[in-house]
Parts: sequence; structure tokens; C-alpha cells
Amino acid sequence: MSLKKGNSIKIKPLFLLGSNPSFVREDGLGFRDIKEESEQDAKTDEILRQLEMDMEAKVLIRKEEDLHRLNTEADAFIIFVHSMKRFPSLITLASLGLPIILTGEENAPGDALDIFEYLADYNNVEVVFSFEEIRERVRVLNALKWIRETKICVFDRGEHLLEGACWLKNPLLREKLRTEYIDPSDFERRYKKVDKRRAVNLAKQWMKESKVIEPSLEEVTKSASLYLAMREIIEAKGTTIAYVLWCGQFTEMLGTKMCFAIAKLNDAGYLTGCWRGENLLPMLILHALSTKPVFFGEVHMYHNRDGVISLRHCAVPGRGSYVLRRWRDKEGTVTGYWEMPKGEVTLVNSGIGDRIVVMKGEVIDCRDIGGDNCRTTVWIKIEGRELIHRIRGREFALTYGNYLKETKEVATMLQVEVI
Repeated sequence: MSLKKGNSIKIKPLFLLGSNPSFVREDGLGFRDIKEESEQDAKTDEILRQLEMDMEAKVLIRKEEDLHRLNTEADAFIIFVHSMKRFPSLITLASLGLPIILTGEENAPGDALDIFEYLADYNNVEVVFSFEEIRERVRVLNALKWIRETKICVFDRGEHLLEGACWLKNPLLREKLRTEYIDPSDFERRYKKVDKRRAVNLAKQWMKESKVIEPSLEEVTKSASLYLAMREIIEAKGTTIAYVLWCGQFTEMLGTKMCFAIAKLNDAGYLTGCWRGENLLPMLILHALSTKPVFFGEVHMYHNRDGVISLRHCAVPGRGSYVLRRWRDKEGTVTGYWEMPKGEVTLVNSGIGDRIVVMKGEVIDCRDIGGDNCRTTVWIKIEGRELIHRIRGREFALTYGNYLKETKEVATMLQVEVI
């Protein structure tokens, strides 16, 4: 996956113990005081172990002076409150503006709420009630950092033939994200210099893994050469994320469509999107939260009576189980149909401007309907069908699972309006 450990935020866990800390009893019905420091140390280690957090970063706060000496080099603080003692220096910590999560043990937020009473005016401070909520908040903060810091390799010749206001108003083209554009002539050179034997062997492997209908070995080899060239460029840029602004602008130069190469890049862990750029921010948010493959497509049809929307695209991450076809029956092209499984999904639509629509749905069908259509068409029953009338453009991204709440939080923290 393209999310690496190095992208994780640096979290500093603080345990407010005071001189007489209390911890939840083994029966979960109340609390007991623990005065022995070695037992306090063991209990706090166990809490961090449950949360899979770094125990070496732990700081035990028994008196005010411990906060005075605190090293504040961190991206966020999680404060576990086990004492009724007030620590005024927490106000100074909150004023730094870094995210602060106040909590207690699992399902024991009482003391944390007590502390929150004098930190509530700080928007960067919040209380959570369970360990799962802590994990959720950490996912959100990690996603936010990754989206802000990750580099996106953009394939574009500058031939923006799709005219209209939307073309210039999406987050990618307004430089809202950290992008680096490839040199089209370098792209063409690398594509033409790909080792033919290597490309042929890769094409044979892909064909062996798939059900092949129309494409020939020669045609699949072009897609393999394209995949190898794009992967080389993406890696040379020091990233694992790429976006193709309307692949049709490269078709004549490459002698093939880019669809299957894009699908295989996603399979290999290089998050790669395509079209006008409006689906890029949704792709980044969903991948950052889920670390799963992301399907990106365009609205095909909508059945109002059933609240079902259909999306279609030709570059679908399929993990090898493809049916290899021609792109919209055009000779010399290769794309792959992948039957998306039924199940719960989160969908995000961005479109123009700093606005986003987040929906939950269920995949109910997937087909290759042939003709002048992208190979993979998926039907999704939308939960809360009124949201369909709020979408801002044609492009969507989706992934399996429920990331509704976290997606909205990430978008809001990116100063994107959730509508």
C-alpha cells in the first residue's frame, strides 16, 4: 500500500496520574486507587498496548513540574486522565494549537470530562469515550497528514480539451495539493525505451492470470510497456501516487489506451487515478482512511424510484482476476473488466470548488454492459437518497467499508465544506 509508516503522525501519550490515580476495576463496575508506581507503569503500558501505541513515548504526569519539563515536539497529544487533580499547565499546552484528545480508560470518561471543563474553549481539544474512538481519531489525523504531505505525480500534456468552468475549479488544478508534473517528452522516451522482453514476459503473466477475450499478446505488451514506464517515472519522483489528467490526450502518442496500465499500477500499490481531477481528493481521503484500493468512476445512470446510482470506469483495481477486453470495442486497446463484489461502500463526490458530498451505499450489481461504455459498471443503492441531488459533478471515488464519519472529519479539517 502507498501509506507508509513514515507518514504516521507523532503522538505523545500523557497520563495524568497526580498523587493518587484511579483505574477501572477488573469487573468494570467501578474504580480502584493504585499508589504503587510500578503498578501504575504496568497499567499504563497495558493501555498503550491495547491501542498499539508507542510505549516509549509515554509520559507520566504526577505533579505540575512534570508538565513544565514536557517535550512538546509532537503532532498530537492523547491525554489519559486518571486523577481529579487540576493541572493548570494544560492550558498552556492547549494554546499550542496541536490536536489534543482527552480520554480515560475504556468507557470511563468522567475525569476526562472534568478536565475538559477548563479546556473547552480550545477548538483543538476534544473528549473521546472509548478506545475505538481514539483509533478513529488517530486514523483521521494520520490521513490528514498524509494528504497534506504526499506528492502526486501528474501525467498531463497541458492539452485541456475538455472546456468549461469545472475543468479549472477542481482542487488538483488549483494547486490545492502537492503535485509534480511529469515531462511528456520524458514519458514518451521512457515508454519507447522499455525492455521489450521484460514487457512481453509481464504481458504473458497478466494474460495467464486473466480471461482474455479480444486483446492479442502484442496489444497487452503495449499496456505492460506503459505500466513499466509509468512505474519508473512515479518511483523516480519519489512517490507512490499518480494522476492522469484525461488519458485520451496520450492515446496517439502511446498507440494504446492507458486503462489497464492504470489498473495494474493500483494493483501494485501505486494509487493512480484518471479523468478531470475531480475524483482525486475523494480518492486520497478514502485511501488514506482505509488503506484499501479505491474505485473511481463517473455517474452513468440514476434510478430515482430505487435510489440506485450506477458508476462506470475502465481502470478498476481487480487484483489479477480480470476479463481482458478492448476499450469500448476499439481495436488495439486493452482494458480489464473486474466484477466488483456486493457489499457496503463509502462514496465521495467532489466536483468543483471546496465542497464535498459523502454517502454510504451498498453495491448490488456489477456488469460489463458492452457497447460504447466503460467495461465495469457498478450499481449502488444509496443510503439517504436525497444526497444524490447535492452532488457537485460527475466524478466519484468509493471504497468498501463505512468511513462516513471519518471522511467528513478529514474533509472539514482540510477546509472543504461537507454538503
